[in-house]
Amino acid sequence: MPKVGIERDPDLLAAKLPRRFPGEAMLLGLDLGTACGYTFAYHRPVLPIDPEKLNLHMGQLSLSAGPYDSGALRFARLRQFLFVLRPDAVFFEDVKFTPSGPLHGGNVGAIVSRMATSCELFGAFKATVATWCEEAGVPCGSFSIQEIKKRATGKGNANKEAVIQAVNTLFGADLDPEGYESTGADNVADSAV
Repeated sequence: MPKVGIERDPDLLAAKLPRRFPGEAMLLGLDLGTACGYTFAYHRPVLPIDPEKLNLHMGQLSLSAGPYDSGALRFARLRQFLFVLRPDAVFFEDVKFTPSGPLHGGNVGAIVSRMATSCELFGAFKATVATWCEEAGVPCGSFSIQEIKKRATGKGNANKEAVIQAVNTLFGADLDPEGYESTGADNVADSAV
């Protein structure tokens, strides 16, 4: 299955952006990762937010680096994406590692070695977003995985399929809960909530 709305070049994405009218603010949600899920919508701040009337724009931004790319390309591409969109508020999923079972001397090293690279990468993505927002004077906030699941489904321990289905219902999206591992529909759904 192909990835849901994957983009590699923020400038090409900018060419497809819907027009922003005077007085509209852009709200941006991110699910940070190598396949970074994004959802944005224009909103008039003087009106209450009605999820059924929001015109959401969803997709994924590829933050992967090729074999001949600098590792910093990921973060430069994320900064460029934010610069191109110029959101007025940014929200992202704040992932915290919680072991599923008890830690003991035999498995601590294995767990740390598996998690170290992804934790470093995610921390760098968070720092990139927070720094850009600070420099641009844009409010930035994060929500835990449990908060996102509870907002979408009413249950903080809902599975990914339930969150995808809830996003489809809440926002009239058409994300396929089947095969989300290969399409990234879960990344897009998490960014929408």
